[in-house]
Amino acid sequence: MGELAKPSVVADLLEKYGISPMRSLGQHFLVDGNVLRRILEAAELETGDTVLEIGPGMGTLTEELCSRAGRVVAVEMDRGLCSVLRDLLGNHPHLEIITGDALRVDLASLFAPDERVKVVSNLPYSVATPLLLRLLRELPQVRFLVITVQRELADRYLAGPGDAAYGAVSVKIQSLVEMRRLANVPPTVFFPPPRVESTVLLMHRKAPEPSEGEVEAFFLFLNACFASRRKMLANALGGGRNPYCPREAVAEALAFLGLPPTCRAEELSRQQLLALYRFVTKGGSPAERRRR
Repeated sequence: MGELAKPSVVADLLEKYGISPMRSLGQHFLVDGNVLRRILEAAELETGDTVLEIGPGMGTLTEELCSRAGRVVAVEMDRGLCSVLRDLLGNHPHLEIITGDALRVDLASLFAPDERVKVVSNLPYSVATPLLLRLLRELPQVRFLVITVQRELADRYLAGPGDAAYGAVSVKIQSLVEMRRLANVPPTVFFPPPRVESTVLLMHRKAPEPSEGEVEAFFLFLNACFASRRKMLANALGGGRNPYCPREAVAEALAFLGLPPTCRAEELSRQQLLALYRFVTKGGSPAERRRR
């Protein structure tokens, strides 16, 4: 396992192809066989699975995915790395290499509507959150993910009310998946090593809370709630030049939900924020709803 998962092999390939890894693109290549094995075991791949890998880099993970899954779609924006991948793994019948930015590629066109897709990827750290949200919102075929992200991001995804890392991203991710931390890994498992620790996360898609039709509007509501996280919600949503809704509607909704008028978004659970969203956006204020 892991013929490419060695610092010396990756260093030699980088020199051979004249490639200098760019930190700005999160180009840190996995070179630890134990972490590679942990990721593959967690993915529980079968021959009927299709795997989407974003940012395959030198192909360390890609090589092993190809030997386990029925189809592997690897999306890489760096043309130089795509050349390396095609030279090293291009003859593998299960591999499709797509050159392009995963934030812009038409990902939906790559998969059949009923295709069973797993995301197994060391996500580029600089765009991990928008990538993850795009995958979860635009690809219903994705039911299962094993991803490696910067530890700080993982802490944010997993955070709850009262945690310093808790914010709009926490609520958004938790609205779409159940997840757990599989392992924290040190910088030394990558070449070149990043300046931060990383975390491998295991995610299972769940029925969205809110419902599918509410997700977009609820996410905009969360942005407004957490835009000034230290502000009381009545001021965060009802203040400024372009308030999200009348301050009175927020105060009335908080009272109806039994929440203090001085509460802040960072103090409320996902369920409480969803209830607040529904009160202030669906059919008017609580008082109006009671009069109907």
